[in-house]
Amino acid sequence: MAEKKKRKGLSAGDGSIVIGGNVQGSNFVIGDNNTITNQHINIAPLFQKIYNFVDAHPKLQDGKKQDAKEELKEIETALAEPKPDENFIMRRFRNIKRMAPEIVEVAFETLKSPVGGVAEVIKRISQKMAEDANS
Repeated sequence: MAEKKKRKGLSAGDGSIVIGGNVQGSNFVIGDNNTITNQHINIAPLFQKIYNFVDAHPKLQDGKKQDAKEELKEIETALAEPKPDENFIMRRFRNIKRMAPEIVEVAFETLKSPVGGVAEVIKRISQKMAEDANS
């Protein structure tokens, strides 16, 4: 029977886990029956897609583009909070919707994709705004 080759300088006992590479931003949970409550999601790349859409918007004037991006920055900051203020975020989205409704549509679709609390907040806000539009 062939012996398993042991990596030089690497030793792990029973029940051990060895992780190689960059683990920045990762959560490690030790023990049994643990619950993870703090899941950090980097939403900056998602907002960059939305900012790019705003910049490329053909019908929006430069001043309105800047206004929309400022509103989006406030939304991004609010979503980074542990418990985002949904009313504050909804007001920002309403302001953007007055300038260009398609930006709100793109933002909702883009931000619904990440896993975690941000997606749930965005889904609730988009639902409330849809209900407001229908009434």
